[in-house]
Amino acid sequence: MNELIKPGEAALMLGVSRDSIRRYMDSGAISGITTPGGQRRIDRESVTSIITEKVGQNVTVIRNK
Repeated sequence: MNELIKPGEAALMLGVSRDSIRRYMDSGAISGITTPGGQRRIDRESVTSIITEKVGQNVTVIRNK
């Protein structure tokens, strides 16, 4: 697994709600982990691949930090 991001950042990248990110993770549509404290972390690469599939190869993902 690559860099892990918070659900809010994944939601911003995809233009969806945090609840949608939770459902995507539960269904296996995106990869991630649940920490021992119960917080979710999403694999940035899985989010980027969804963007690439929807938009195409010529996409630059801007990192918001």
